[in-house]
Amino acid sequence: MKAESFNDAQARAAWDHGADAWRAFIRSGADYYRLEVHGPALLEACGVVAGLRALDLGCGEGYFSRLLREAGADVIGLELSERMLDMARHEETLRPLGIDYRLGSAVALETLFAGERFDLITSCMAVQDMSDPGACLRGAGQLLERGGRLVFSVPHPCTDPPVRVWHRNEHGEKIALMIDRYFESGPAVFEWTMSRLAYPWSTPCWRHTLEQWSDLIRSAGLLMQRLIEPRPTEAAVKMRPELDDCRRVPCFLIIDAVKP
Repeated sequence: MKAESFNDAQARAAWDHGADAWRAFIRSGADYYRLEVHGPALLEACGVVAGLRALDLGCGEGYFSRLLREAGADVIGLELSERMLDMARHEETLRPLGIDYRLGSAVALETLFAGERFDLITSCMAVQDMSDPGACLRGAGQLLERGGRLVFSVPHPCTDPPVRVWHRNEHGEKIALMIDRYFESGPAVFEWTMSRLAYPWSTPCWRHTLEQWSDLIRSAGLLMQRLIEPRPTEAAVKMRPELDDCRRVPCFLIIDAVKP
């Protein structure tokens, strides 16, 4: 669905509304793509994080911030949605890890963290949901130490265009993914309607092509080191057949960039 450009207030309201369903989605194990595919792959892409000062953008209820902290990083989690941040902080009281959760917009990083520097900045499937991804990446570039890295994941642009439909056989099995209008980038609305969710809701987001993500990285003063397309192993698909689709086509993209 096409949308007009959106602001932080609209994004915050959408995620506040979906917060309860989102928490249940992750913590029940229903978000198996995150828990078994792109989340672990993003952590692996970060490499050895022990002792690094890390900033996790759009941290939500704290999923990836906790992974970073458990791997030894000193972590600040930044989140726009107050409801989501409350959930992250509540989990911190139940299972203290020493994560510093802060409320704020990732498009205003230079203001929020004036004078601070980080070795690593991450974001787990959140940059595309920010009101100005370019401003977010530019801010990250300013906050990184020389040689510091920005490592983040987004929906794979090649398989997340405005038209995306699985062709199925008479048994409902996926045969081929049909996509169209790849170059129709810009603001959009993502409809959270999966049956695994406690209730449906929608969030504003941005769709960018690969070329546009590359341009945003360059404009932020960063050098792209590699692109990673995470996918499950055959063994993982045997254990959870629902993951078969993201073994056949790339559903997620991890971008690893460095401040030269």
